[in-house]
Amino acid sequence: MIIKFLKNRIVLFCSIVLFVSCGKPNEIRLFNGESLEGWEGSNSIFRVENEAIIGGNLEKPIDKSYYLCTKKDYGNFELKLSAKFITNDLKINGGISFRAKRVPNSNEVMGYQADIGYIHASAIALFSDFTPKDTIGLYLLWGSLVDESRPDTSRYPKPDIFPVIIYEVAEKELIEEVVDPNGWNEIIIEANCPEIEIKINGVSTARYTEKGDVPTSGCICLQTHAGEPYEIWYKNIVLKKLEY
Repeated sequence: MIIKFLKNRIVLFCSIVLFVSCGKPNEIRLFNGESLEGWEGSNSIFRVENEAIIGGNLEKPIDKSYYLCTKKDYGNFELKLSAKFITNDLKINGGISFRAKRVPNSNEVMGYQADIGYIHASAIALFSDFTPKDTIGLYLLWGSLVDESRPDTSRYPKPDIFPVIIYEVAEKELIEEVVDPNGWNEIIIEANCPEIEIKINGVSTARYTEKGDVPTSGCICLQTHAGEPYEIWYKNIVLKKLEY
């Protein structure tokens, strides 16, 4: 009787383990909702509240861009997270850098970035092959693919101003319809060998195939961009490794 009972327990335990492991294969929760364990960056800029990582503050301007980066590197993956801004001024920007690395003796990181936030429309033509129809005012950069601060600056159109290029600019009408400027927005980044895709709230906003010789792995970084007083919140940060 005891042996039969133990056998039943073992079968039940194995079934539970099999169910859990098969449910979400290769999935890693990068943020535990309680602390910055597994991340490195400025504790004066980033903090944890209400199960979210918060960058910035509502009292004073942010003097330069800051990044909170994972301590581990990742190569091929699907990254899913949610982000929102708290601000009285839409002249704000942030982003999620990936396959990234910190620039020595600098606050910047080098690598790709899924941009979120806003940019002056006139600046887009400086750093991309795209010129907006209306170059006055702000342009939603949510879901655009950016590359910045690599040692080889030949890929950047204006490295004397800043080493950055916007590879894929999300369509203005599409992103205005998709993004909630005052609430949470889900960002998905899929990086699979040379193929990169970004989605905002389930809608594809950027696709790009890398043709250059650049690193295919690196850390994940959350950006708090220089600017007026604001907060950027990140939560539900989950990465699924892609095995191909």
